[in-house]
Amino acid sequence: MALKSLIRSTILIGSSSMATTLISILRVKALALMVGPAGLGLLGVLAGLASAGTTLAALGSDTSGTRRIALSRDDAATLARVRRILGLIAVVHGLLAAAVVWWLREPIATWALGNSVYADDVAMVGIAVALSLTAGLQIAQLQGLARVGDIARINVLASLASTLVGLLAVWFWGMGGIIVLVLAQPAVSALLATHRMATIGGAGSDGARGQLRDVVRDWAGTLAQGAPYMLSFLMLTLVPLAIRALLVRDLGIEAAGHFHAAWTMSVIYIGFLLNAMSADYFPRLTALVSNHKAASALVNDQVQLGLAFGGVALLVILAGAPILVPLLYSSAFAPAVEIVELQAFGNLMKIAGWPIAFLAMARGRSIQFFLVELAWSSILLGLVWIWLPHLGLTATGAAFAVACAAFLLMQIIAAYATYGFVLERRTLQMLALFAAASGATLFAARYSMTIQLMTGGGFAILLGLTSIRLILARIEGDGRLVAKARSAFAAVGWPMRRPTSIGPA
Repeated sequence: MALKSLIRSTILIGSSSMATTLISILRVKALALMVGPAGLGLLGVLAGLASAGTTLAALGSDTSGTRRIALSRDDAATLARVRRILGLIAVVHGLLAAAVVWWLREPIATWALGNSVYADDVAMVGIAVALSLTAGLQIAQLQGLARVGDIARINVLASLASTLVGLLAVWFWGMGGIIVLVLAQPAVSALLATHRMATIGGAGSDGARGQLRDVVRDWAGTLAQGAPYMLSFLMLTLVPLAIRALLVRDLGIEAAGHFHAAWTMSVIYIGFLLNAMSADYFPRLTALVSNHKAASALVNDQVQLGLAFGGVALLVILAGAPILVPLLYSSAFAPAVEIVELQAFGNLMKIAGWPIAFLAMARGRSIQFFLVELAWSSILLGLVWIWLPHLGLTATGAAFAVACAAFLLMQIIAAYATYGFVLERRTLQMLALFAAASGATLFAARYSMTIQLMTGGGFAILLGLTSIRLILARIEGDGRLVAKARSAFAAVGWPMRRPTSIGPA
């Protein structure tokens, strides 16, 4: 049953993400105390450069590679060929990227940080790009092979090891140790993922290395399929980097640090859902996409799961932002509170929109995916640029919320126009309830922190129970957990109906 598998993979990846989230919280808290907003601002810019460089160097080969592997699991020769090409891309593109970043280190440092004094740190970012590319392409193979458990273990171990190494470097060297933190995560991930794929084997199992023209053809095919995805994901990394650059120019590096703190919370707390979608949902949807009814049901299931897990978490963040931000960082980060609140509201729309966006990826409609991402990025960056002189730092959160609402609307329209996909009635009901609850909590935040906590906390409990009941009611069978849940809800006079079908409502 698809819903059971989605729940299982979401819980598995979600558990690992909870561990990495805890590690990330501790890392950011330690950094906030050791180097303050300025240090987090520098980390955000360097990490953003590394992320953008990795996306550009990959040229979408990670996304297209995952899709091709998912489609060729039962064809050993094709599978080996795809894996070999991904290995070549990691080596060649990684070396080229490192060389280009080193060559352009001074102009990049001047553009992103306003001073060429950081040129040596930027040069080291090139190494981080090569390592990230290697790790990403190995993990893309694990995703295509549905190795969800392996991905979860790699994420946790890499986060833990890199945090220990990076924090020690910052402890001894201060701001100079931040580049070690940027390098440590991709280095450990690359080592672990490469070792895991080596134990699986099969990259050369077709018994032939292939003619040069075959290698070039496969290489070109992988990049041709992936290039629009690369442009899309590049925008997702360049936009926050551009926003940081605007903030550094207009408000100073501390403002960039406040934005980075808010953005990091945003990424951390919805990351487990996006990771789960990439690890299991995307390959599964790719295999089902030719079956319109099954694929549409799967997308709706994922939207509902996303709202059930992520929507409640975002309500808690929205309700408790005035407490969470100083707790996770320090009192010096108070200006980030309003950004976190607005981004939490926007991320609710993102959670609902991303499963629909994966439908275009699964169908290989990379241009459609790119155009929607281009529109989202343009709205976000354009609104920040327009509103920044008038709203100050708050402009980043307000622009994000508006852009995410537009993103969801565009995904719904595009999916309907190209695939005939529609959201089920119960999916729309869940989305409306969570949107109303988030809006009410955001409105309450303008008046009193106490009212904000009561409003958001109450909605989180109510909608959390409602979501759990809705999902468990659709799981067939009488497993121990489901049976206990049914008994608990029946005991309070709120019995769950027996599931009849998993198709669209």
